[in-house]
Amino acid sequence: MKKYYFILFIFFVSIISCEKTKTVTNTSELDTTKIVKPLPPLDYEKYMKNVPKTDSLCNGEIERAKNDLSKYDGVYVQTICFGCDFKPYEEEIKEVLKKKKFKLGIQDIGCVRYEGQTVGCYSAYIDLKMKAKYGENYKSEIENEAIKILIKNINTNDKIISIYDLEKAEKPQLLNYYVESDYYTTIKTDLPINKKSAHNLFVDVDFIVEKNGTISNLKESNWVNENGINKKYEKDLINLALKTLKKDYNNWRPGSYKGNKARVQNSLRISFQ
Repeated sequence: MKKYYFILFIFFVSIISCEKTKTVTNTSELDTTKIVKPLPPLDYEKYMKNVPKTDSLCNGEIERAKNDLSKYDGVYVQTICFGCDFKPYEEEIKEVLKKKKFKLGIQDIGCVRYEGQTVGCYSAYIDLKMKAKYGENYKSEIENEAIKILIKNINTNDKIISIYDLEKAEKPQLLNYYVESDYYTTIKTDLPINKKSAHNLFVDVDFIVEKNGTISNLKESNWVNENGINKKYEKDLINLALKTLKKDYNNWRPGSYKGNKARVQNSLRISFQ
């Protein structure tokens, strides 16, 4: 689940920084900004043939791309941005790149736009040169090789994959028991908890759905209690959540990745009533 929390962190940071897409018109006074409409798609191939000297961002990224290409047999670029997908085979991609003597390049695309400065030139330049050298499908070929390694790791090494990396039809499904959604449920307690704060009283529990449909490695990962009103019941409620999950939520349809049963890291938010 470390990866999941990292994704959440990036997501919330991105929401804050991307709340309004901005073009900075005066780099010395960042408060003089204006909201602009998204620009039409840029023809990078055409643009990079004659980049203005004033576009220091693009020129700098092109130089970085040339430098990386001169040192390695090739470069595979991972783009980091708000809304960008995280692939479940990222570690396997690194393995493929190491074998090919390719570099993993990073294209970081933020939400702030400086007037006259073009983002994405590193990725665009790398893509242009890699296609010329290795063909139009060079990137998908790398990813397909990484997927094969991932499937092997799932089948032979019992690699754990996050539920957030699976398509809906591939995700584990709880059998013979009702839950409000795939991500939260409510259990009853006889403890005299403060009912007024019950809507802000819950615990997140991480666990693994095994290939045989049982769950293992249960642990509390997050406890929320509004103003500490029910603090004295924290330990008892967490133990109740763990015990109830192990007893009543221990029969799942296993998760799978591309038709291969997989151990899946999952999480449920448990509320109390």
